[in-house]
Amino acid sequence: MPTFVPVLLPAFSAVLMAVAGIRDQTARKRGTSPAGERGLLPLGWVAVGVTVLAALAGSFAGGLAEENLRPVLLLINAVWGMLALVALTRLLHRTLRTAEALALAVPVAVSAFLVMGVAR
Repeated sequence: MPTFVPVLLPAFSAVLMAVAGIRDQTARKRGTSPAGERGLLPLGWVAVGVTVLAALAGSFAGGLAEENLRPVLLLINAVWGMLALVALTRLLHRTLRTAEALALAVPVAVSAFLVMGVAR
């Protein structure tokens, strides 16, 4: 497996954050406020819980499969999963529904599994 594959989820999240930032910046330049601008991101407890559990489950399964279960990698995978959640929430300007959070959990878990396999 190519070593760039586990970095696809964080890279995709960074692209989504950049797109949301550019969209918000152009809205400010036009004099309109960005849609749904609030002080806090509407993350939602269900979406956060599903994303973090998916990242930890993928990390744990990958660590057991590769005999490489390290707490630092568990933390990195959880942070990358949260980055994807924040990027989608910021791009959509709303809290993800449960079905959307579960759909996001699949690539987060797979990415976490692959990171554990690559980092030996």
